[in-house]
Amino acid sequence: LRSIEEEWNTLMFFVDTDLTRSQRVAIFGSIRGRRGSELKVLSAIETKMPGYLATMHNDVINRDRYKDETGTWGTDYITFRDEGEISYALGKQGGTRRKL
Repeated sequence: LRSIEEEWNTLMFFVDTDLTRSQRVAIFGSIRGRRGSELKVLSAIETKMPGYLATMHNDVINRDRYKDETGTWGTDYITFRDEGEISYALGKQGGTRRKL
């Protein structure tokens, strides 16, 4: 979590102490930082448990819609067709990903 906190300028910690079930993570920071951290954590989970995000997709996408000071905040997504599109979207050493 530490590297995600540094990347998105957030504070994160585990809420639950019961390690026999799914763990909740509290994320504090700006709305953009919270969403970036959340998506990074979900990406790590999806890598270890393929299909997990599909079970909660709508909750994640709509969670903070219009909750910024301008009322325009939102998250959208694109499904990539192949590895070439993924490489292009990430950019050299993840540069494009960080800009987005």
